[in-house]
Amino acid sequence: MTLAEHRPAAWGRWGAEDERGALNRLSPAAAMRGIATVREGRSIPLAVPLQAGKGPIAGRRQPLQHFMVRDGGDYAAGLTEKGFGFADDCVVLSTHGNTHLDALAHVWQDHRMWNGHSADHVTSHGARRCAIDRVGPIVTRGILVDLAGPGGPSDHDGHAISLAELTSAVAATGCRPEEGDALLVRSGWLARWRSGEATEARWAGLDPECAEWIDEQGFVLVGADNIAVEAGPSADPADAAPLHVELIRNRGIHLMELVDLEALAATGRSEFLLVIAPLPLVGGVGSPVNPVAVL
Repeated sequence: MTLAEHRPAAWGRWGAEDERGALNRLSPAAAMRGIATVREGRSIPLAVPLQAGKGPIAGRRQPLQHFMVRDGGDYAAGLTEKGFGFADDCVVLSTHGNTHLDALAHVWQDHRMWNGHSADHVTSHGARRCAIDRVGPIVTRGILVDLAGPGGPSDHDGHAISLAELTSAVAATGCRPEEGDALLVRSGWLARWRSGEATEARWAGLDPECAEWIDEQGFVLVGADNIAVEAGPSADPADAAPLHVELIRNRGIHLMELVDLEALAATGRSEFLLVIAPLPLVGGVGSPVNPVAVL
């Protein structure tokens, strides 16, 4: 079959050259809708702490490394400065380790990524199309659904959250999704990982059947407290990441993974102002983020 016969319906929605996908749904109205949810002015960080050699990390990615370039030991050994001392450090980390946002260049199928852009645009120098530097700041309304709360279906890591379970949970919040919103899903995996009940080998998450509905609601991104947003490993041995392909590649919807939703879920709030600022890493296919919910 030709590329045209395999062409997803969302390709071209924002023009043939588009590299931002569903982020085109962000608007001043979406930001103001998020701001309108703020009642207390309280900020809750949603990132997993960055600590050398620790934290959940998937696949072949390397744990964060943290090096001190200048420290107190240097001065104890005789180093002197002109009137002051200082410390300096650096980090080496995977852009897809700990809490992070996937770029649209992160995945492809049949050698085509979002909007039909060729996978040839991703080289050893980075991505020339659909890279994380195309994203910019995200300020919008966030909607949280807690599938792992009391009586929730996501109480173990063999569970794939069905479309019926997701739509029921969203309806239960009383929030009606609008174009430009962000959806956050608590699967319970991160809490189970911290308690030693779960590993990076298996995690609860969304079933791929949720993708079309997510797009129809106008969401710009989906975040979750697990390794990949979708349930894993995939139940289909021939398709390792079906929700990634369907949301990122076919529909231009970004995924945010390993989001710490415990403190936010404990507030009982379902809607809030969500602020995310990925690093403007030119050519990057992902970025660490420190998302913030403002209540």
